[in-house]
Amino acid sequence: MTPQRVVVTGLGVASCLGCEVEEFWRRLTGGESGVVALTDETFASLSTRIGAVVQGYEPREHFDRKEVRRLSRSSQLAVVAASQAVRQAGLSEDGVDRRDVAVLIGSSIGGYSASDHFFRDYYLHGWRGPLVIPTSMNTAPSSNVSIRFGLGGPLINVDGACASAAHSIGYGFNLIRSGALEMAVVGGADSPFTLGVMEGWCALRVLSERNDVPSEACRPFSADRDGLVLGEGAGVLVLESEASARRRGREILAEVLGYGASADCHHLTQPSPEGPARAMEKALLGAALRPEQIAYINAHGTGTPLNDKNETAAIKLVFGQSAYRALVVGNKPALGHTVAAGGALELIGCVLTLRDRIVPPTLNYRVPDPECDLDYVTAGSRKFEGNLIMSNSFAFGGSNAALIIGSLRP
Repeated sequence: MTPQRVVVTGLGVASCLGCEVEEFWRRLTGGESGVVALTDETFASLSTRIGAVVQGYEPREHFDRKEVRRLSRSSQLAVVAASQAVRQAGLSEDGVDRRDVAVLIGSSIGGYSASDHFFRDYYLHGWRGPLVIPTSMNTAPSSNVSIRFGLGGPLINVDGACASAAHSIGYGFNLIRSGALEMAVVGGADSPFTLGVMEGWCALRVLSERNDVPSEACRPFSADRDGLVLGEGAGVLVLESEASARRRGREILAEVLGYGASADCHHLTQPSPEGPARAMEKALLGAALRPEQIAYINAHGTGTPLNDKNETAAIKLVFGQSAYRALVVGNKPALGHTVAAGGALELIGCVLTLRDRIVPPTLNYRVPDPECDLDYVTAGSRKFEGNLIMSNSFAFGGSNAALIIGSLRP
């Protein structure tokens, strides 16, 4: 069977820069950061008291009282983002067999956050709650999107930690390309903001402790970087075969061209350049592209001392001298590290780069690092003159994913 071409026809976001795609994009390209102080007294004892919290989101505007109680924060954000993508792609219109539309929305730590209050109350007070399992299971965001929009195809949660959304998108891409499906709702959703989860991340010593100026805390590729900033959110895309999109008369926003996945097989929390390099190489191979054809690399770029140096080295392994000609941008100073959602929110930004021909900046770059010496677009947004973009997502446990998108080719 001839491989199907896979295109993007819907986008949706719930982020610290807004819960509407155009606001998200305007603020991202405008160089805004959504990282703020965590003012709740719950977090007062933590060494890190900053995070990228979804602002201006009111659950009762989207859900009734029972739904608010039964849906975790991650599930709510997933549904909010999916509603935008589903609407743009026209999945609710007549002629779409929603029983065959897959849902692959990755989630990783949102379940911990959802169950944190239950376990605290159970161990301290003996309280029992019947909703803890359906609320906190990692498949809950996918399940609730499936239920909300009547999508009856394969229902899958991908938990690849910080690469969850990218793997979800990649799996959906492979299913459609193979002809097994025509359409899939893909992405990721996570929310870490409970005391137990935040304390655990603080204990790992990977979080920035620049609590005084939250918006300047995360500094990817800068020599003075001291750690990542956690965020929450959801990013959802609708993928479908080009034939399906044309038959339905939908606008094609971008084409998905390649997906590569690999494992470091090295260490749970310390990366190696070889693992990420293999994921990028596999994505290029699957897309039948050469490294020098990629004009923009959306980097994982967490702002930790080890990760940014490692990612720069991995890019050089794959791209050679062409690494110095590509634009390399990290979005996490603006969006926070949204864990399972990161790869989707960042890929949505890449789709919008293709549309508007603009690359958002890497914020908070202060001090050159001789081991991070690529073009990180540090002086504001820049005009985009290419047609091909790679987006990287690398995770604890050594799970790596790379996606390639481009403008639809003849």
